Amino acid sequence: MANRESRNMKSNRGRKPKFDYTGEEFLSQVETYAKKGFTDREIAFALGLGPQTFCEKKSQYRELSEVLARGRATITAAVRAKFLAMALGGIKTKSTVVRKLKDKDGNLTGEEELQVSESELAPNLQAMSVWLYHHDEEWRKVERRQDEESDLHRENGIDIDKWMEENESED
Repeated sequence: MANRESRNMKSNRGRKPKFDYTGEEFLSQVETYAKKGFTDREIAFALGLGPQTFCEKKSQYRELSEVLARGRATITAAVRAKFLAMALGGIKTKSTVVRKLKDKDGNLTGEEELQVSESELAPNLQAMSVWLYHHDEEWRKVERRQDEESDLHRENGIDIDKWMEENESED
């Protein structure tokens, strides 16, 4: 009888998990993948897990969800900063020529900038519009009004593209 009980206890434990889902090494790996823009499915495959298993572990371990959110917040902030920089335009440094300064014995004593090549980037109007649409309520109202007016013209008038397609086939 005692032998049977010990077998039952062993079978209730199940197999050892593939990862320590709250371990620093595992969470660091997940955060690295999230910072690279991987989706949950891609992270799961990269770790050797099934997407369903990864999803279950995410809901089971709060630390895993937090690490994913933190990694994605990092990349989102970087993309947002680049997007805003594109929208605003500015000056882009193409190349810099630097001369290394050495003393008589050949020891490095410093550097001197000789030439910097710069160009001006024009503001990107589409990026500006997208930024304003998502961050300015007044701009959003204007954009929606324009979309509604555009839809109204199509409903009450002739759809030029459709008319052209219909008349093109008659030739």
